[in-house]
Amino acid sequence: MPRGRKNNRGQANNQNFRQREPRENKIVRPGLKSMRGQPETYDELKKIVSVSLTPTALAGIDKISRDYMISRSEFLERIGRSIIRLQDIDA
Repeated sequence: MPRGRKNNRGQANNQNFRQREPRENKIVRPGLKSMRGQPETYDELKKIVSVSLTPTALAGIDKISRDYMISRSEFLERIGRSIIRLQDIDA
């Protein structure tokens, strides 16, 4: 393929992609095929949202999500569903 040409996703083919961490890999579920528009883990589809955080807060979320071996998105999902409960240590 000529240099500078883009693939079907609009990305240059000569880009270097970062290797995913094990916690970022999708969980393989034998017998279940991923289907666009169909929920996988929970009973509803996820919605794309944007959150503004300081670099310190983002680093904290990254550290905790790595400790749980899950993605940032899944970490926030579990907090929102009260699967992971937040507790103020000063209380």
